[in-house]
Amino acid sequence: MNKQCTYRIHVKTAAICVGLLAALTGTSASAQSTPSAKATFAYTSLTVLPPCNSTDAAGCAGSGSDGWTSILKQQLKTANQKDLFINASLQCGIVTDTTVKSVNGSLDTAEARATIRVKVKITSPTGVVSYAQPSTGNDAMNTRGDGIVFCDRSQTLKARFSGLNCKADAYGVVTCADPEELQLILKTLNANAFNFVAPGMGSGVNTIEVLARSSASASATGTNGSLGSANAFIGAGSVAVEEVRMIKGNTGETISF
Repeated sequence: MNKQCTYRIHVKTAAICVGLLAALTGTSASAQSTPSAKATFAYTSLTVLPPCNSTDAAGCAGSGSDGWTSILKQQLKTANQKDLFINASLQCGIVTDTTVKSVNGSLDTAEARATIRVKVKITSPTGVVSYAQPSTGNDAMNTRGDGIVFCDRSQTLKARFSGLNCKADAYGVVTCADPEELQLILKTLNANAFNFVAPGMGSGVNTIEVLARSSASASATGTNGSLGSANAFIGAGSVAVEEVRMIKGNTGETISF
């Protein structure tokens, strides 16, 4: 069987089209003339999400007004009433930094947390936007939100120290002028994958986008200068999209027996 494979190279992004998928030109006319294909694939290197902090209105600023950033994008022409099986894989990194300073037995606390959520956006040939399922999920605190959590870390550091540079007065009362200090920094990078499904697609060229949004927050209690900071980032990522025909009526929900 004679198969062709077309490659398109963008800045930091390589898209590999499988089967008879021809090169996409971005125009409506050329997109509709694209031959039908069974699968497509897209890859990207390190993705820098916009800086985020807990004061942003959307939890974290992104390229869109809702805080979501498009990190992978590809097109696939499907036949009528076909289903899309989408596997998104990302390297997910989180940096958390907590420092506590305690003196005279005071309890000081520093907290830092960062999260990355992912969802898959599909734009039909007519411009109608939908999202592959599942499009919501719970985080480490069992709080449900938009998108699937790919990584989530909550770090808490507490300390109760006597202090340094201590002196005793005439009555034997010890007073320490300088706080003792304890710092914990964690930095991890792990690869994650999740399967999404988009049932009942119409015929034509559908645009599939993997969206990501990060959030970060930090807090500190005490009067001795405890600090907390957090950040989240995405490393290499890929998405594989396959046209399939699932069991009729299957919406992606678990079948009950």
